[in-house]
Amino acid sequence: MALEIREYALGLVPGLVQVEAYARSISELASPYAEPGQIDQIVQARLYRQQILDREHPPVLIVLLDESVLLRRFANPEVMPAQISHLLKLSHRPRITIQIIPEDTEDHVGLSGSFRLSTAPDSNPFAYVEGQKTGMTLKEPEIVASYERTFADLRSCALPVRASRSRMEEMRGST
Repeated sequence: MALEIREYALGLVPGLVQVEAYARSISELASPYAEPGQIDQIVQARLYRQQILDREHPPVLIVLLDESVLLRRFANPEVMPAQISHLLKLSHRPRITIQIIPEDTEDHVGLSGSFRLSTAPDSNPFAYVEGQKTGMTLKEPEIVASYERTFADLRSCALPVRASRSRMEEMRGST
């Protein structure tokens, strides 16, 4: 059970904060030859994992979103406005922070890819990075420390929480 999850997203909204329509859309795009039942299983598994946010003592969740993530267009024009509305709702919950890194931020350190940092009780923090089909957990202290520095640098580039909410409200209206 994680005490804290810090996630930076460059390409997609992180799974822990996806709405069903978004999860379904990206699952269908990532697996175009999958049977509908397989897509249903992927989506339901993702939604099931989100229940950790509803526990009596959920983990602290800090999500940094590159603004480009929210500018993505989908064939179904209702997907992204619903996703942004969900992010706005979550951003008002205790223990959840969602911040946007503006698209015009020059040369930021997160351009090499998304990652997650997790801290569990009685454990050192670890990093998790994933590609299109696989993921990798990294536990080496110097590598994890590097990701922690990157996350801190990214957070310093991000809009404050209120400004991030305002930006998401603007984007929801324009999608």
